Amino acid sequence: MRISQTKFDELLQMVSPAITKINTPMRNAIPSNTKLEITLRYLASGDSLMTLEYLFRVPHNTISTFLPEVLIAIYNTLSTFIKVPDTIEEWRSIQKSFETKWNFPNCCGALDGKHIAIIRPPNSTSTFYNYKGFYSIVLFAMVDADYCFRYIDVGSDGRASDSTIFKVSTLNIALEKNLLNWLVGGLCVGDDAFPLRTNILKPFSHRHLSLEEKIFNYRLSRARRVSENAFGILSSRFRIFRRTIDLN
Repeated sequence: MRISQTKFDELLQMVSPAITKINTPMRNAIPSNTKLEITLRYLASGDSLMTLEYLFRVPHNTISTFLPEVLIAIYNTLSTFIKVPDTIEEWRSIQKSFETKWNFPNCCGALDGKHIAIIRPPNSTSTFYNYKGFYSIVLFAMVDADYCFRYIDVGSDGRASDSTIFKVSTLNIALEKNLLNWLVGGLCVGDDAFPLRTNILKPFSHRHLSLEEKIFNYRLSRARRVSENAFGILSSRFRIFRRTIDLN
């Protein structure tokens, strides 16, 4: 399950109130610890529901019923762990980490999006069909220098670009309205898909670069790839993101 026994027990204690069912005269309810074990195994391995049925001796149609419930309970319980900084001290700490570890000053976060492969939703035509040639939803995120997700936006259709998703995101709205105590001179870094603004930097895109521009692109790439690495760590830990998700 790619989680220690101690962490499992802590998580079980947190989600149990939301996923525990009462036994009936007809049959006993599935224990909450079994539900959590199956859910974590599904996330960690990417196994099909039929495989989980043989592994845990729980019918696959039953798993498909409680799996979304457990996932929602985990999300609601752990939502406080993904927090957008809203104080000057928090932003300054992130800036210092980027400058110390990646040699890029004034950076408050790296922006990027990851396409999560899905089965095409009914009646969606080509809405979720992306430029890579498969159906997906987009996980858009801002990551700090330590590969921690500081902001996430989940569910945009795969046809949308990263810049479009960022434009309508609550993060961009908060930046425009100055609701996050953003530092003066602070900025985010992204790839060429993002717009160039006073608080967003992207690499030089023309072919013939001067030495200074090449150095700038190299430095920016060191800071920007943090977000790509974070998605890689996520996919390595939770193998479900390496295959097509067949749930609603």
